[in-house]
Amino acid sequence: MDSKTYAGEQLLSAWLTLSSTLWNERVVTGMTFNEAFVCNLLSHQAQEAPDHPLTATDLCEHTRLLKSQMNKVLSEMEKKGYIQRLRSTKDRRQIFLRLTEEGQRAYDAEHAAITLILNRLIADIGEEKALRTAEAVTEIAQSLKKITDL
Repeated sequence: MDSKTYAGEQLLSAWLTLSSTLWNERVVTGMTFNEAFVCNLLSHQAQEAPDHPLTATDLCEHTRLLKSQMNKVLSEMEKKGYIQRLRSTKDRRQIFLRLTEEGQRAYDAEHAAITLILNRLIADIGEEKALRTAEAVTEIAQSLKKITDL
């Protein structure tokens, strides 16, 4: 096996192991993974750019979910009282999404639980390795996005 094939197999193995660990250990427990992802995006948007709310299309771009998948996630979140849909006053066809207080509370609880797990992980592998890993994962995600967008 050449070195490129070996590296690819090692990366695939690590990816599958991490994915199955995250999925099977249910790091996110009070809501689905996609709900937590959407809450994260809406929460950050509200803090960083409150004058530019996100639409379902924006969320699809960030999460890489199909519109049909996103609509299902958003409908469930709306039923739970986590989000509100607000029609644009400038373009009546456009619908913005806002995290409700209930949604923010639910997300904050998930975030706190995940932060505890991450703090334990950092204590286990060390801060330097955790930061290097975060940089490598970010670089891989960006590269994959470029490759899949071709």
